[in-house]
Amino acid sequence: MSNLYLFDCFGVVVSDVSRLWMSKHFTREQQNFICAEVLRKVDCGQISFDSSFDILAEMAGMPKDRVLREWDGCVFLTNGIKQVLADLRQKGNTVALLSNAAKEYVDFLFTRFGLFDYFDKLFVSSCYGCAKPDKAFYRACVNSFSQKFDAIYFTDDNPEFLVGLEEFGITPVLFSGVENLKKRYGLN
Repeated sequence: MSNLYLFDCFGVVVSDVSRLWMSKHFTREQQNFICAEVLRKVDCGQISFDSSFDILAEMAGMPKDRVLREWDGCVFLTNGIKQVLADLRQKGNTVALLSNAAKEYVDFLFTRFGLFDYFDKLFVSSCYGCAKPDKAFYRACVNSFSQKFDAIYFTDDNPEFLVGLEEFGITPVLFSGVENLKKRYGLN
């Protein structure tokens, strides 16, 4: 029995750095605007990750280097996630990342936290020109595999990104912590 386990990056594998940083500087309404008008464009490869910090610095009224330092201080690896990923792969499953992000930032984080060896494939939205919840992104991911899986699971912390996945044969799993994930995937 071989399954495919897809994981979101931010809020699952690592902290939701953008929300953590923005919550220190902006109202909820401003955060939603930034997500829709700045970060979404980064996720879809329409503006560079670096240039998004010029925009954030201007909006926050602070130097770009300070924004970058604070941003970096908000990112951390989810405690216990590496063991979950390793256990799933050890059982002969395929593990992949399916994330809205800039490829260069995912590469940076994967290098920083030593994550490349825990994933078989990376699907990063900026490389596809579309992002969750766009169905084209899920379709590109599922269609990239030549092998057939007994089951496909997608773990994300955002319920909005887990809607309608059944049409791709994906079982949605809402992330609510590593211990719950271990129980859900029979890793205890």
